Order: sequence, then structure tokens, then C-alpha cells
Amino acid sequence: MANMLMNVLCFILSLCSLAAARDLEIYGCSGRGFTGECHTFKCGYQDCCVLPAFFKTRLVSVRSVGYNLRLFTDAGCKYHCNDNDNGSRFVDNAGWNNIGAAAYACVDGPF
Repeated sequence: MANMLMNVLCFILSLCSLAAARDLEIYGCSGRGFTGECHTFKCGYQDCCVLPAFFKTRLVSVRSVGYNLRLFTDAGCKYHCNDNDNGSRFVDNAGWNNIGAAAYACVDGPF
């Protein structure tokens, strides 16, 4: 009986972790080294989401919160987040302190 209860508890905990793992989250700032104006954007797990204006036009430093993700240029967003122009950028929890003049239009993950 105790074994069965333990199995049920493990199953419920695994369902909870799946539910908590649904969204990708990206954190970005308008200044180098995560300074300036900063915003967070959430995208559904394994979705291709168009980024809001701040992330398209003012993003300088960026990192993921949780899952690794990939940013895509406008050309890469044309057919559901693909790297058809080799312009995507892998982003992890450490992130990028300065992405330069790159402009990204959508996000996908986890990777």
C-alpha cells in the first residue's frame, strides 16, 4: 500500500513539474550588461512567438530564465521560427551582455 501511494505521489509531482515547465521566458535590457530599461517576455513551451516591440528595437543584453532558447531574425520568423538566414542566436541563462546591432523578431525553444 505504501509503495502504491509513493508511486501516485511521484506521478502527481511529475505532472506538476510538466505544468510548471510550459513557458519560455526571456529577460532583456536596453543597456549593456543588463542595465537600462529591462523587460521580461513569456512564450509558450515549444511555441514560436513574435517578440514585442521592445525586444525587436531596443534589445542590447539578453538571457533566458529557465530553458535555453533561440532568437530569430525577421527572415527566420517567416515560416515558424527557422534559421533560414543563419541569423539566429542561442541564448542560455548566462545570456549575452551585448548583442550589438542584431535585430530579432521571434523566439522559440527550448533548445
